[in-house]
Amino acid sequence: MPKRKFREEWLQEENFRGWLRKVDGDDYSAYCNVCKSTLVTEVSTLKRHSSSRGHTEGLARQTVAPAAQPPPPDSDDDPVTRAEIKLTAFLAEHNVSINTVNYLTSLLKDIFPDSNIASKLSFKRTKATRILGDIGKVAKIDVYE
Repeated sequence: MPKRKFREEWLQEENFRGWLRKVDGDDYSAYCNVCKSTLVTEVSTLKRHSSSRGHTEGLARQTVAPAAQPPPPDSDDDPVTRAEIKLTAFLAEHNVSINTVNYLTSLLKDIFPDSNIASKLSFKRTKATRILGDIGKVAKIDVYE
């Protein structure tokens, strides 16, 4: 067990600001918000962790990712996003393989050439999987409430 307790002043230091936090109920542990890992509260360990490759890459991803992606449109305002969500929910509800969406979008465009919404559908299994995960999170919150 380390001899040093977590010190609140570390949260103000440039090397630790933004990613380090105290572990509730454990004075001898710290938590890295970037790596999602628990660390011992020795200054040398914390400094070594802050310069580790995994931590610096994670920190770079964390700061670049929000700027690289535009904010998602509100599904109530965007009929194309609404259609993508509903198609994904339909596939999940009826236990249809998510890979089907790779062919379904082009089929819908072919069947409904005059549809503005169908012509703008642009999602495949990766996006459908992400949508499905988001639906699951919302459903989980609803169940808890």
